[in-house]
Amino acid sequence: MNSVLGLLSGKRKRSAQSRAVFLRRNGPIIMVYVFILLLVFIGITQSERFFTERNLTNVARQSAFLGIVALGQMLVILTAGIDLSVGSLVKVSILVSAIVMNGESANVLPAIIATLGLGVLVGLIHGFLINELRIAPFIVTLASLVILRGIGLTISSSPVGKASREVMMFYVQKIGPIPIIAWMFFLLIVLTILLLRFTVFGKYLYAVGGNIEVARLSGVPVKAVRYGVYVLCSLTAAVTGLLWLSRMGVGDPAIGDGIELQTITAVIIGGTSLFGGRASVLGTLGGVLLLGITANLLVMLGVNQFIQGLIQGVIIVAAVALYKQEGE
Repeated sequence: MNSVLGLLSGKRKRSAQSRAVFLRRNGPIIMVYVFILLLVFIGITQSERFFTERNLTNVARQSAFLGIVALGQMLVILTAGIDLSVGSLVKVSILVSAIVMNGESANVLPAIIATLGLGVLVGLIHGFLINELRIAPFIVTLASLVILRGIGLTISSSPVGKASREVMMFYVQKIGPIPIIAWMFFLLIVLTILLLRFTVFGKYLYAVGGNIEVARLSGVPVKAVRYGVYVLCSLTAAVTGLLWLSRMGVGDPAIGDGIELQTITAVIIGGTSLFGGRASVLGTLGGVLLLGITANLLVMLGVNQFIQGLIQGVIIVAAVALYKQEGE
């Protein structure tokens, strides 16, 4: 009898421990989606326009713009790095693509190649400075933010260039009721999940973020991994610049400002550790949707623009404070 009671007691303890581990690992993600449902409820009850096809389509597109860059940022943060330059790179990318394209269909492919090549180049420079010169990622990408912003404003301080008709049509195209840009974001989510779960490179990302010295001693090619994540992150920013061109129709130098903070916020809110070694793709998706729906709802409710900035700032501070104890 005592042995049976002991066995049952042991099972209860293991079950309680399993629930505690599950909540510790997935609590932030659950919280994010609970908040999303709450915002959706507020939107439905407070605005007739919120739950319309037009508005939901707009939210999907805006979330995709932010989400594509956030996925790249998540990979960098997973390795205990950070990329503060993504917003400025989006700015330069839309300008370069618009100028090269110049409204001509024949120039679409050269514009895409030039923009993606720019992304690869910036990522390689970041990797070189971090790996070979051993400069902290924060310093490297902060300097890159300033330099790229300066380059962008040097190219033009007013709208310049023009998208081709095909590129502008791409923005409004749908597959079923869902914009094709949102489908692209969904595809990247799936590819990122596959990358992290089923590839050696994905396992290396966790190893480098968990403990870089242990990873190096274990034979992980740390430098190659760092080059890889910074190139991927810069590529997502370059792609987003191209997508913004499809929306704006011209190279607008105002595009890109603040994206770096939004991506970091979305990634951290979604449960990725700012100190590396842990990441959640679904959590990042939740963080992106939370920010997107919040911004959309504030506009719907006619909230003052300055108050919007205040609310978004509070979200950033709260997100960093929530995970600060992980580094202590």
